This record gives sequence, structure tokens and C-alpha cells, in this order.
Amino acid sequence: MTRFLILSLVALFATSAVKTSAQVPKLSSYPAATATIFLDFDGQTVNSPYWNGGTPFYCTPAVFTNEQITTLFNQVAEDFRPFNLNITTDSTVYFAAPSTKRQRIIVTAYSSWYGNAGGVAYIGSFTWGLEVPGFVFSSLLGNNPKYVADASSHETGHTLGLNHQSKYDANCNFQYEYNPGAGTGEIGWAPIMGNSYSKNLSLWHNGTTNAGCNSSQNDLSIIAGNSNGFGYRADDIAATTRTASNLPINGQSLSTSGIINTASDADMFKIVLPDRGRLTLSTIPFNTANGYQAANVDVKVDILNSGGTLIKQYNPSTLVQAVIDSTFDAGTYYIQVNNTSNTNTSNYGMLGSYSINGTFLAGATLPVYSLKLNGAAANSKHELNWNIVADEPIEIITVETSADGKNFTNLQEVSGTTRKFNYQPVEKGTVFYRLHVVTISQLKYYSNVISLREVKAGNKYNLVSNLVHGNSIAVNSNGNYNWRLVDMNGRTLTNGKMSTGYNHINANFANGMYLLQIIDGSEVSTEKIVKQ
Repeated sequence: MTRFLILSLVALFATSAVKTSAQVPKLSSYPAATATIFLDFDGQTVNSPYWNGGTPFYCTPAVFTNEQITTLFNQVAEDFRPFNLNITTDSTVYFAAPSTKRQRIIVTAYSSWYGNAGGVAYIGSFTWGLEVPGFVFSSLLGNNPKYVADASSHETGHTLGLNHQSKYDANCNFQYEYNPGAGTGEIGWAPIMGNSYSKNLSLWHNGTTNAGCNSSQNDLSIIAGNSNGFGYRADDIAATTRTASNLPINGQSLSTSGIINTASDADMFKIVLPDRGRLTLSTIPFNTANGYQAANVDVKVDILNSGGTLIKQYNPSTLVQAVIDSTFDAGTYYIQVNNTSNTNTSNYGMLGSYSINGTFLAGATLPVYSLKLNGAAANSKHELNWNIVADEPIEIITVETSADGKNFTNLQEVSGTTRKFNYQPVEKGTVFYRLHVVTISQLKYYSNVISLREVKAGNKYNLVSNLVHGNSIAVNSNGNYNWRLVDMNGRTLTNGKMSTGYNHINANFANGMYLLQIIDGSEVSTEKIVKQ
């Protein structure tokens, strides 16, 4: 018997009262492609022996506005952007495609014929040529365009041959049928074939399936494999300085776009600056809403000189975009756009489109002229110092650390006037540092990266700084010690237990002086904390 998979329902919602538009907008993501996925929103009678025991039934239209349909369509189209595959809402485009290279996904408010599920589809039905549709039950997903788009890509993935991406623990014990991913915010991630409703980055994945912890599924290889017959799109932007695409300056403006369609894809652009001046470029992945919702690629941008040597890399650790804002001399430069991994997932599924927009102002200079970080390992600590030359005040400085020199996390915020910082790391091996500086006008800069060797320390714990800016006290601990934070009257404000390694203690209190007590059995150590 042919197997089929059901997308599990994350939550039940009330049906929206939004009225369906009389005419669904006709949209196509890649008209040049023959292979087609048809998102059917306007109702459909299903008469197939594969569904409902062969008894015909009518799928009522999904209750979305044209604007919501367009947003939903764009998200699904972005999921399939790397492939030679057209996502469409136009039935005439669907019927023009070969029967063995097309699939209808019916998005409908009617679900009682099947049950409480987000959707359902037969594995591999894309190539059957039997007009067997897949379904997404929009009303059971709260008519939420993001959820319905995730379910549409998920069910389409089944029709293209994919099973669920599941999760197991380190001992091979089953945890989740649908891998829930990791992280929050812009770089929160989950597999499309897992449970991606609450995550910003919903991506194709290479991981374990519901068949067992030793059963791995390479989503991209299966989708683009010979059985489906459509493969990847041709690369749109070449990868070398010799073949780079021109990025012209029109007046003071610059703009272009591209697609990262494989994990190793790199897009190279050539820019010629006629004078010394200020260059600002924002490289932004395609997205459908604030917070870069439904972005599919975390971008990294490198600037190379005319000889192809790297000048600087822009890769914020917690953001999916990359922003260049710097002063350059006249000459030829190259802008290289890549995808990148982050703390939640690798760059395997970071595939999708992006845009570049910016300005070049000849003769203009930056508020921050120089930002130089220095450091040394001494006295069981890493001693950092830096020099900033700027023509406007610095609002805040964040010291960031990394174990590999690529993926940085916040260590401690200090005031904009601070120029020194000491840290006693518990990390083993070399530690990398950089500064994130924000000016009073909210311009953001990164310093150079430095590396310092491991230092030996016998302390049970190390308070990163007695001066606290923000709402977090950073402590490096060599053990699992209890702690409590008290005010100067001895009143306990909060308490908890540290784990070995780096800890953040909540300090969401008014500015002033506090005492942090670290408790090891009968031994109590007290540190004075000044929140500014």
C-alpha cells in the first residue's frame, strides 16, 4: 500500500472571518521551468480513489485575501527558489506542465473529511501522473499565512519523495516525530520537513528521519534528484573576480539581487569607486514580514580589493542580513555574497534569494574613523584594550567572544567611554574577541578580531565585570554553584544555580549597587555589583 504522511497540528485556532477574494491572483515563481507545483486556493472537487475512500468531496476555498495569498505564495516560492521548479497559483500553467512533472496542493478550509491535521500528501506522488492532489487544511492552522505556507512546502516535500525530519537524543532515543529545530529570533531554525511553524528560518535539512536514528535523509539531493526530473536552477551570478557581475553606481545609489542556490555557491560583484567616499550596502535575504520572517538564507558578505585579497568580512552572529558602512579609497573592489552557518544550524539549507541596496557618497566620511582592538594574556586573564576615533559619542560597546573566530556571542556590554576590559575565561584553547560598537546616532560597527591563548586559573568562578550595563551579569564558573543577588539592605532579589561554563544572571533591576553571593556548601563568596 502506498504510504502517506500527515503534518502534525501545532495548535488549533478559530476560523478567520476574512472573506475570500473572487479572483485568486495569478502568480508564478519561475515561468521558464516546466516542472510545476500548483497552489490551489479557490476550491476544488476531488474525485480520486486515493482519497476519502473514493467518494467525491468538495474542498471549500481557503479564506485568504489576495494580499495574504501573495505573501503565502512568496514564502513557498522562496523555499523552492534553488530548483528548476515553478510554483504557481494559475491552473492554466499547471495543466500546461507534463502530467508526471506537476503537483496540485489544495489549500482548503474543509478538513472534516480527513481529521485534525495540518495537511496530508502521498510520498512521491509528484511523478505519478495520476492527478493525486495533496492538501493543506488552512482553517486548522488558524488561517495564518506563515503556518499555511510552512505546511504547503512540507506537503509538497512529501510529494517530491521526502519523509519527516525527526529528532533523537545522543543515545539514539526517539524524541520528536517532527524535528522542532533550535533557537529564536532571526536565526531561529527548524527543518521544513519537521515542525517549523514557530521558527524564522524554515529550511531543507540533512538529518535523521522517522525511520530511525541511523536513517538519514538529504532533502536537497532527493528534491533535485533524477527521480523528480528537474534539478537545480542554473547559477545566476559567477563566483570569481574574473567573471564578477558589475554593480554600477547610478547617481549615488547601488542595487542588485541574486540567488544562493547551493551550499557552496558564492556570488561575486565588481564595484568601481571613482573617488574616496562612504559606501553603505545592505545585503538582505528575501522575507515576507518584519523580523525577516520566512528568510531562507543567512548571508555573509566579504569585501575584496582589486587583487582579490580579503579586506573585511561582515557576518553578524545573530542577524540574517549583513550591512557594510565604511569609507573606501577610489579604486576597484569586489563584493562576495555567501551563505553562512549560525549557532542553530549549518549552511546546508541556507538557500534563497537576496537583494543588495546601498549608496556611495564621494568625499563623505564615517562618524567612526578608527576602531582598533588589542589584547594580551596576562595575570591569569585576557586583558583587552581598544582605541576609537570618532566625531560623535559612542552609546554602547559589546565585547563578543568566539571559539572559532566566525560565530560570535555577546560576552559583556560596557559603556561607550570604556576603553579596557579584563576577562578570565574558562574556555579551553584559543579565544577570539571583537567589539560591536553603536554610536549615539545608532550606526553600528565591528572591530578587528583578535585571538588570545588559553590562560590557567584556579578560581572557582570569575565575574566578567563588576560594572553592569544592561540586564545581565556575566559569570564564568568552574562548577555548579548556587547564587543569590541581594540589595544593600540584605534583601534577596533573586537566586539560582550556575552551571559549569558561561552564565547570564538576570539583573533587570534599577541602577545602583548590589551584592552577588556565590555559595559552595558552607563557603559564601561576595562580589559587589554596580549597575549603571
